[in-house]
Amino acid sequence: MLRFGKRTYFLDINEAKNGSKYLKITESSFIKEGERKRNTFILFKEDIKKFIEAIKEAEKEL
Repeated sequence: MLRFGKRTYFLDINEAKNGSKYLKITESSFIKEGERKRNTFILFKEDIKKFIEAIKEAEKEL
Protein backbone atom coordinates (compact mmCIF):
# COMPACT_ATOMS: atom_id res chain seq x y z
CA MET A 1 0.00 0.00 0.00
CA LEU A 2 1.25 3.48 -0.91
CA ARG A 3 -0.29 6.66 0.48
CA PHE A 4 0.07 10.07 -1.13
CA GLY A 5 -2.14 12.69 0.48
CA LYS A 6 -5.76 11.89 -0.43
CA ARG A 7 -4.75 9.01 -2.70
CA THR A 8 -3.97 5.45 -1.71
CA TYR A 9 -2.64 2.80 -4.08
CA PHE A 10 -2.98 -0.94 -3.54
CA LEU A 11 -0.70 -3.37 -5.39
CA ASP A 12 -1.98 -6.95 -5.48
CA ILE A 13 -0.77 -10.04 -7.30
CA ASN A 14 -3.66 -12.16 -8.57
CA GLU A 15 -4.01 -15.23 -10.74
CA ALA A 16 -6.15 -15.40 -13.87
CA LYS A 17 -8.35 -18.40 -14.68
CA ASN A 18 -5.67 -19.68 -17.06
CA GLY A 19 -3.09 -19.67 -14.24
CA SER A 20 -1.09 -16.62 -15.35
CA LYS A 21 -0.35 -14.08 -12.66
CA TYR A 22 -0.98 -10.36 -12.99
CA LEU A 23 -0.52 -7.15 -11.04
CA LYS A 24 -3.70 -5.34 -10.05
CA ILE A 25 -3.23 -1.67 -9.15
CA THR A 26 -6.11 0.07 -7.41
CA GLU A 27 -6.20 3.79 -6.70
CA SER A 28 -8.59 4.96 -4.00
CA SER A 29 -9.08 8.70 -3.53
CA PHE A 30 -11.38 10.98 -1.59
CA ILE A 31 -13.63 13.07 -3.81
CA LYS A 32 -15.49 14.84 -1.04
CA GLU A 33 -16.49 14.20 2.56
CA GLY A 34 -17.38 10.53 2.90
CA GLU A 35 -17.13 9.78 -0.82
CA ARG A 36 -14.37 7.75 -2.44
CA LYS A 37 -13.52 6.98 -6.02
CA ARG A 38 -11.74 3.79 -7.08
CA ASN A 39 -9.87 3.07 -10.28
CA THR A 40 -8.33 -0.30 -11.04
CA PHE A 41 -6.15 -1.61 -13.82
CA ILE A 42 -4.21 -4.78 -14.38
CA LEU A 43 -0.83 -5.58 -15.90
CA PHE A 44 0.22 -9.02 -17.01
CA LYS A 45 3.82 -10.11 -16.53
CA GLU A 46 4.67 -9.77 -20.22
CA ASP A 47 3.61 -6.09 -20.16
CA ILE A 48 5.31 -4.89 -16.98
CA LYS A 49 8.75 -4.08 -18.44
CA LYS A 50 7.25 -1.92 -21.21
CA PHE A 51 4.98 -0.21 -18.67
CA ILE A 52 7.94 0.62 -16.41
CA GLU A 53 9.92 1.95 -19.39
CA ALA A 54 6.99 4.20 -20.33
CA ILE A 55 6.77 5.53 -16.76
CA LYS A 56 10.50 6.30 -16.75
CA GLU A 57 10.15 8.18 -20.04
CA ALA A 58 7.18 10.14 -18.70
CA GLU A 59 9.12 10.95 -15.53
CA LYS A 60 11.80 12.65 -17.63
CA GLU A 61 9.16 15.09 -18.89
CA LEU A 62 8.01 16.09 -15.39
